[in-house]
Amino acid sequence: MSLMQQRLGRGLTVSPRRRLGSLRPRTFPVLVGLVSLALAELVVFTPSALAYARSTTINVLPQLNTTVSQVGSTFNAVTSLGGQTTSQPIGLSTTPNLIDPTCPILNLQLNAIHLSLLGLNVDTSNICLSITAHQGGGLLGDLLCGLANALDLGALDAFLATLTQDELTTLLDGLSGIINGGLGAVTTTGAPGTPGASTLSVLGTTPGACDILNLSLGPIDLTLLGLEVYLDNCAGGPVTVDITAVPAGGLLGQLLCALDNLLNNGANGNAILSLLNQIARVIGGLL
Repeated sequence: MSLMQQRLGRGLTVSPRRRLGSLRPRTFPVLVGLVSLALAELVVFTPSALAYARSTTINVLPQLNTTVSQVGSTFNAVTSLGGQTTSQPIGLSTTPNLIDPTCPILNLQLNAIHLSLLGLNVDTSNICLSITAHQGGGLLGDLLCGLANALDLGALDAFLATLTQDELTTLLDGLSGIINGGLGAVTTTGAPGTPGASTLSVLGTTPGACDILNLSLGPIDLTLLGLEVYLDNCAGGPVTVDITAVPAGGLLGQLLCALDNLLNNGANGNAILSLLNQIARVIGGLL
């Protein structure tokens, strides 16, 4: 097992050969994986930081964000990471709600997301979220019930035309929040066995790239914005997020792969800290 696998797959286990505890701390939260160095506050693996990491959950992609907008009679999702964006229509469908037939279950489908930032690649599986709302459960619940019923009747255009600007904003913000909540659940990890945290591994199987993190969660029932949401990969399996670094893709990919090599080849703490600072400077100029 590589040193990276020891740290990431087993709750940031520190090799006894390396005295990273002598490195000075900078900021919290602790970064679970190498990609965290690029997308969250930069820290060093001190004993107190490691203890913190073992006792909490951490989102390793805090800058991954989706915004939903209305485009005619459809909804569009724009997902961004460090200024890079990708856009796609949201698939909408319904499923009968046997408990509350007046409010069908609303199904959202996003195709696989691919984002690349200077050689740092983020690739997801397909993402499906099934939302169970209840009429009278608040404005967002009422709007989602109305949307689901309009889909069933083939009257989405007419439904959207009846919404005030405030209602449309609430609906779009709600859909954005639900999707971001699902993505946040997948990219949140912690010590092994942490309830609700995704499974984390380092597979090392991507040709021409350094595997940073492979995250997997679900199928799982979540509560997002007070709503019941079922998350899977649209085929009854887990949603996955694969994070890789490609040296040929840019400076960030080169630095992260270099850090991967240092960690796996017994480099001293000063060499690692120097490279971490380089990565921090690159990301500081992007976010």
